[in-house]
Amino acid sequence: MKTLFITGAAQGIGLATARHFAARGWFVGLYDINHEKLEALLASGDFPNACAQHCDVSQRSSIEAALEHFSSHTNGRLDVLVNNAGVLTSGTFEEIAPQDHDRMIEINIRGLTSVAQAAFPLLKQTPGATMVNLCSASSIHGLPLLAVYSASKFYVNGLTEALHIEWAPHDIRVTAVKPPLVNTAMGHALRPELMTRLSVDMQPQYVAEAIDMAVSGKRMGYALGTSARLWAVVDKLLPESGRRWLVRHLTGH
Repeated sequence: MKTLFITGAAQGIGLATARHFAARGWFVGLYDINHEKLEALLASGDFPNACAQHCDVSQRSSIEAALEHFSSHTNGRLDVLVNNAGVLTSGTFEEIAPQDHDRMIEINIRGLTSVAQAAFPLLKQTPGATMVNLCSASSIHGLPLLAVYSASKFYVNGLTEALHIEWAPHDIRVTAVKPPLVNTAMGHALRPELMTRLSVDMQPQYVAEAIDMAVSGKRMGYALGTSARLWAVVDKLLPESGRRWLVRHLTGH
């Protein structure tokens, strides 16, 4: 039985992804800071082959305990790691509380990095393993009112590119999916100014299906949705002034 370990699994994209792979007959490990929700999910009957445990990706010891818990249920097998846990705070850079900046860096950067490094031994010993990092369309160009969040996703993209090369000799494929705004609690937490031209219309299930596609695919990154794919192409062709104009137009800034 194929196995999947996913962080941030209690809601949103994480939960949709867990449901998707469970429906395909995979053994799914659900890990999140919301342990009560995870227990309810296990009791729901939607996950006949699964395990779950509290995991705070800002704490290395918590990550290691979660992976040990997962490994004890899969005999050390980890076919797919979905590095999904993330947080977002929008607003002007100078007005966002310092602790909110710190939290985005702690979860989106340090947490994702720690999960990847701690999971490496399990991935390495599983033939044909894959790590999928949740990136974002905001890694195409830095977005105003999302400066630190956007920057954190540039980091995710860079780490993905590097490990895609570095881990290939270990038979570990590393890829990323880059959704635009998704119809989740995080997607609806944006400042109203960002919603003038950007819309929250992509569903979590679509992202879950894209993650499945990424697992079986060969590309290093997947921009999701027609608009994001077009933006990614155009951004590479425009001069710097054109890139800035396009982002101002997209964000209404």
